[in-house]
Amino acid sequence: MFNNLAIIFFFFSLGYIYKKLKIFPQSYSKSYVDFIMYVGFPALVINNIYHLKFTSDVFMTLLAGWIMLIINIFFSYHVATKILKLNKKSAISFAMVSTFANTGFLGYPYILSLYGQEGLRYAVIFDNVAMFLPIFIMAPILISYAKGEASFNFDIKKLFLFPPFLALLIGLMLKPFTLPDLIIKILDTLGSTVIPLILFSVGMNLKFSAIGKNLKVISFVLLIKHILLPLSFLTIILILGISLTLPWKVAVLQLAMPPMVLASIFVIEANLDKDIAVSSVALGIVLSFLTVPTIYYLLENVI
Repeated sequence: MFNNLAIIFFFFSLGYIYKKLKIFPQSYSKSYVDFIMYVGFPALVINNIYHLKFTSDVFMTLLAGWIMLIINIFFSYHVATKILKLNKKSAISFAMVSTFANTGFLGYPYILSLYGQEGLRYAVIFDNVAMFLPIFIMAPILISYAKGEASFNFDIKKLFLFPPFLALLIGLMLKPFTLPDLIIKILDTLGSTVIPLILFSVGMNLKFSAIGKNLKVISFVLLIKHILLPLSFLTIILILGISLTLPWKVAVLQLAMPPMVLASIFVIEANLDKDIAVSSVALGIVLSFLTVPTIYYLLENVI
């Protein structure tokens, strides 16, 4: 585990160091992200969904993931308004970043390192169906509530044209067919570029400027996101007597990932509380190097 996590930390730190030393301008990171989103991610998603074996555990983890997100949104909003006394806009920002997890950009590297290629396949389906799809549906509702608006709109076209989600649908459609070895090899090669580029680009985009003035609020965000949410999910699994198979382990770890970058983007674009969103993402990424291995250790050595 240590060696695999050290590799993750190396690529992540490299991106941050290159940005600080101005070896690469930060503007370069957009090119990396574009390649990841439009080339690497689709290849990785298609390949993993094509090879994924759908079992009852897979479907149950996806359903359970949705349920936990909904519960956590209400819980987080209650904490934000009743304990932290935040206004509605800040409370919704708090609820979004303490609920939706970075199951793609951080989840894929962590799960691949800890559970290998089979674990990554479960991470891909969980990321797309139990994290990206919920935020796409819930974010407009939450933002409309924060702004006091009576209506909200879903851009269905944007959903189906989002490259990783479109790749998910393509991967599902290809499952009945036998793909040529050359196609599999191309998908493998393109997909293998994703992990180092993800980590490098995350490192280049890391910012800590607004953490100090929001430290109390951010601490509550990360307490919920990194500890309470995944451990509550794990506790429910154990209480219900569900066998802790690999899909369930991956789901627990995915919920333990840092706040989602897309959630912060929604917050920023809606003019809610930008500082809470950006700071939570940045500090959460750093904290994940401690919390994710800890929860992995609980899954593999304690329970």
